[in-house]
Amino acid sequence: AVPGCLSGNSNLNQDVSGKDYCYQDSTSPPTTSSQPTQSPTETCAPTPVVSAMPTGPATYIPGENTVNIEGLRLSTGLQAEVIATANQQVLLKDGQLSAETFHGKPDGAAVFADECGGGWTYVSNSEKGDSSKYTGGVGALYFNARNEVIGYKMIQKKTRRNCSGGRTWWATWLTCEEVSGGGVYEVEPKNNNPSIKRKTLLGQNGRNGGAYEGVAYDNRFPDDVNFRPKFFLTEDAPKGPLERFQPSLQALADAKASGDYSNLLHIDPDGTAQTDYLVITPDTGINTQGTFIWTASLRDGRRNARAYFRNCEGIDVRNGMLYMTCKVDKLLFILDLDAMTYTQSSTIKGAFNDQPDQIASITGVNGDILYFCEDGIKGGESGRSGSGVHARDATGQGYTILQDESEKIKGETTGLAFSPDRKLMIVAYQHEGRIYKIWREDGRPFGGQMLDIR
Repeated sequence: AVPGCLSGNSNLNQDVSGKDYCYQDSTSPPTTSSQPTQSPTETCAPTPVVSAMPTGPATYIPGENTVNIEGLRLSTGLQAEVIATANQQVLLKDGQLSAETFHGKPDGAAVFADECGGGWTYVSNSEKGDSSKYTGGVGALYFNARNEVIGYKMIQKKTRRNCSGGRTWWATWLTCEEVSGGGVYEVEPKNNNPSIKRKTLLGQNGRNGGAYEGVAYDNRFPDDVNFRPKFFLTEDAPKGPLERFQPSLQALADAKASGDYSNLLHIDPDGTAQTDYLVITPDTGINTQGTFIWTASLRDGRRNARAYFRNCEGIDVRNGMLYMTCKVDKLLFILDLDAMTYTQSSTIKGAFNDQPDQIASITGVNGDILYFCEDGIKGGESGRSGSGVHARDATGQGYTILQDESEKIKGETTGLAFSPDRKLMIVAYQHEGRIYKIWREDGRPFGGQMLDIR
């Protein structure tokens, strides 16, 4: 699944809004733009009083799994609660129940900070449906500044098998249909018209849709007139290529001038929108590294995918590096988008098992850990573990943050995200249709960062 980078605070040496795959800085003014739908006023609740940062001892010990609660085994110092379950109404802060029942098969997700009151929204895909049943879509849980659930509704309907997706830097969600002929749709976190579908140009230029999985973007230099932002799209198919989409130059110029990006991925007024595909070439005698190019040939992109990177799903972009996981051969690819080189490694023992330098390149030198959803991880005190939320530090040590207790909850974990203040971790167990909130007993925020490679 595809959440996104959710650090969003440049004062803490984390990523900068609009330049990487993350949400808006908590210190920055909100992005404003003219959007095709309006936000409902009922989700902008008055700002509640937020408690001060605790001063007592820290009790969270990642990887020391001693807590059993709500069917999960968690690290010492963590607590968990189910806040939504498929086909049931959501219990809200005031004791009322949501008008709509929570969607089934929750999948990719992301968090968006509100423009008022310090609240936020957790958007979550529904992977229900098939090629002829349009029963998927996107739901949204609304929170106030104290991280209490105050609302739920569907914000996108009439789509199929919405698997994962990705954020845009103008704070909308791109949801991907993982079905033959599927599309990529743009939806606002507070959309009032869920039956209206806004299909983007991603995955449509030269092909009639596909089983799309995740989206990430590279917009490192938004003020550089010579830098063109790029969107990357994975397809979960044996010959599903990695697509690179560059918006129309005219549409981009108009969006920058007006501040309205709502049409950037939907129009090509000057015919300059560009779609191409990844072609990798392994180094002679070394099949774990090599070089790559981008080609306009869909046929060549598909042939290359079938040969080297079948059925890719999770994707993230950070500091000019693209991270992509491919489930058939259990591989993690890391592409240097500037040097046009790549490396690949096995995920059988967990992502980054032998790559501490890659962890350090993401988390920096402050010793933070990198969180991700995965079927299992090997290394460190946690040993071999099951499906859940895992992490690694810059030394390569692995940690199991939480996992299914004795396989009582079946199915994959997905939809990992953090609240804007990072005091809540949100994660889904798809098979049971449960959304969990996880928090530290000591009241402190979760440190570290997150990578979407599920």
